[in-house]
Amino acid sequence: MGTVKVDIAEDSRKYMQTYALNTAKGVEKLLRDRHKIAARRFGGDYAACDIILDLNDAIDNAKLSRRQAESVTYLYGCDMTQTDAAAEMDVTQQAVAKFSAEACRKIARVFRDWDYGEVAVEMTEEGEE
Repeated sequence: MGTVKVDIAEDSRKYMQTYALNTAKGVEKLLRDRHKIAARRFGGDYAACDIILDLNDAIDNAKLSRRQAESVTYLYGCDMTQTDAAAEMDVTQQAVAKFSAEACRKIARVFRDWDYGEVAVEMTEEGEE
């Protein structure tokens, strides 16, 4: 007798994650999860494609300073800690936190100008995707 590989618990591991893109906290949350969302594109999630494209456009339109852009790149693009990013940028960890917070505020302002509210993404528990 053979076996069938059916994941009967798949639905129990899925949940909806919402991001309030018109707030700095929501933008920070989206930046933190951007790699997970970007990976969903390869499974045919076109909404994930739109979210990532809109995020990239918002970052481009936010008029970030060089240091703010660096902090976003190191923290959310390279998944570095604030301490590691500070070492790369030759500043203090508190300065990286300040640059990142201001960048999130500027990005959120762009989303507010675009009349963005909340977006939701179906996620799967860590390690199960």
